[in-house]
Amino acid sequence: MHITLKRKFFITFLLLLIPVLLLAQEHENMRQGNNFLGFIFSVKYIAVYLFAGISILTLWVSKFSRKTRTIIISTSFLLFGVLPLFAHYLFITPSPVCATTKPFLFGLKPQFLATLSAVGVLSLISVKGFCSTACPVGGLQELIYKIPLFRKFKIPFKISNSVRIGLFVLFIIVAFVYKTSTYYYYNLFDLIHWDFNMPVLDLIEFVVFLALILAASIILFKPFCYLICPMGLFTWFLEHFSFLKIRINKEKCNGCGVCEKKAPCSSVNAIVNEKLIKGDCHLCGECIASCKYGALYYGGPGNAK
Repeated sequence: MHITLKRKFFITFLLLLIPVLLLAQEHENMRQGNNFLGFIFSVKYIAVYLFAGISILTLWVSKFSRKTRTIIISTSFLLFGVLPLFAHYLFITPSPVCATTKPFLFGLKPQFLATLSAVGVLSLISVKGFCSTACPVGGLQELIYKIPLFRKFKIPFKISNSVRIGLFVLFIIVAFVYKTSTYYYYNLFDLIHWDFNMPVLDLIEFVVFLALILAASIILFKPFCYLICPMGLFTWFLEHFSFLKIRINKEKCNGCGVCEKKAPCSSVNAIVNEKLIKGDCHLCGECIASCKYGALYYGGPGNAK
């Protein structure tokens, strides 16, 4: 059977990951102290770098396809959302939500700075470099959204981003006044800890929130990411400076608007019209796949195809 280039990339990634996993526990035992470099070069971050790097390279050198996208988001959820149950050192902790909020409560400790730095660098390399590839919470929502039995809806970016900013401002006020975090009540990353040993009222609140977000994910594209996640707010700002992103070749575009209709997000209009401020792009590739003229592409500046 012929093996395509993108499949070779993923096979290579899995082969590279095996020795990392085998040596992981020894690496953790040998690590000296909980300093910034100790965190940034820990096994979980190395796994994130490898996975995000292979995913980004795969998308860059090959055409976007729904199959490729499904492989990426399924693997991210399994690797960073399920496998850590058996390989604890792969847990993405602190979670992106904690990394962006707990510094306001406990100071910018090395573990928070490491997460912000790793996600930030990946975001500068590629639009949503972490969120669009290695984030298990984002991957789970996108998988649910792919269920084809329901009509899909879009929330205008101005509204979704206003909600996200409003929740972050509320958090800042509560953090300084009451020394606690509002995100404790709506943090989807609590799911991948798979720890439901909590007070009954807290468990009920979390189950209700989880059910609402997962149900909303059927008809809305990544509702937690667009409406709530503070790391999403951080990476949305950084993606305006990303090297690799969805770009438009104006010479090929006839303004038909099909890409904007087919895309699950509200960012395509700003991309096509080359607006300064754009909405979050999670590299789902639907806009590229829907363009019959090849006007949209994923690449760096000056790499029009």
